[in-house]
Amino acid sequence: MGKIQIELDERELRVLSELCALGLTVLGQAMPDSRDARVDAWHKLLVELIRAGRSVPELAKDLEYNPDCGYWFFKRPYVEGAFYSDVLDEYRDAVFWEELVTRSAGQVLVEQLGAEKVEALSPEERSRCTAALEQALWNEVTNHGIDRLVFLMPESES
Repeated sequence: MGKIQIELDERELRVLSELCALGLTVLGQAMPDSRDARVDAWHKLLVELIRAGRSVPELAKDLEYNPDCGYWFFKRPYVEGAFYSDVLDEYRDAVFWEELVTRSAGQVLVEQLGAEKVEALSPEERSRCTAALEQALWNEVTNHGIDRLVFLMPESES
């Protein structure tokens, strides 16, 4: 396969570099010990694309070689104010609330029907059984966060 060249202005290269930083951050958190060749290929390409940003003085001033990870990356002060960090924070927040609502509704269903009956349900049936509760939980966490949620632990665990 031949090489392909693309032309980017400084702004576009900065955006591409931030997209690469986002990808590296997600890979590092989601698949830190992966032995999958696809992860390695993504990682290598993302690192190479960020390193290419060193050729643009305006972008290079925001990059440094990070000995902890072994490649060029954005400096900490830049990361803290970067748009990709905002995107990542919003994504983490969305995943947190989605998991909280979904798992809470699923747990209630298990408590009501029992684990065996819930496992026997198809995904569609499970979804129908939890839909109203999920909606109520979404309304609750949207309006109040976790302030009014109560988590009860068995006496043996408290």
